[in-house]
Amino acid sequence: MKSKSILSQSASVLNHFNSKNQPCFEHFEVFELFDTTEENSILKLLSNMVKRGLLMRLKKGLYYIIPYEQESEAFMPDWHLIAEHLTKGTKHYIGYYSALQIHNLITQPSLKEQIVVAKQMRPSTLKIKNTSFQFIYHARQTLTMKTKSLKVEEYSLKMLNPKRCNVKIKWGYDRFEKYLLPFNY
Repeated sequence: MKSKSILSQSASVLNHFNSKNQPCFEHFEVFELFDTTEENSILKLLSNMVKRGLLMRLKKGLYYIIPYEQESEAFMPDWHLIAEHLTKGTKHYIGYYSALQIHNLITQPSLKEQIVVAKQMRPSTLKIKNTSFQFIYHARQTLTMKTKSLKVEEYSLKMLNPKRCNVKIKWGYDRFEKYLLPFNY
């Protein structure tokens, strides 16, 4: 295990965020903590803390506190929980294969976290250690259905067998009409 030395400035950063029960933080929060105009010195402090195994850099400007008893090379926080920090307040949810993993509906472990976001994010794929985080953007449109407004998400789908489709959308003059069809098995 790598020796973790904690200096006074590092200790004050760790104490501040641990007292707030906030394991993940952005670099500008540390600027406010030290009340200094020297951005370069704060960025060096954070960089040294990453090298010493006290912090884990998730992406530019976003850090996660590694518990002192954990080995920094092997530590990875819960993927589903850091998704919130990676999306920076954008509306999101854990989707697709990752959602199935949360509910124990898959037998194979997933090495990719799929996060559906309301706003397009760049880069769309982010790799942290051996885990890929994929940000999937779905555009929303408001469509009119008979006289009511309905939010519909656009999906890119491959229809393997069109005869098994259970929804038929019929184009009208200025509206959509939706008809449910029985499954044909």
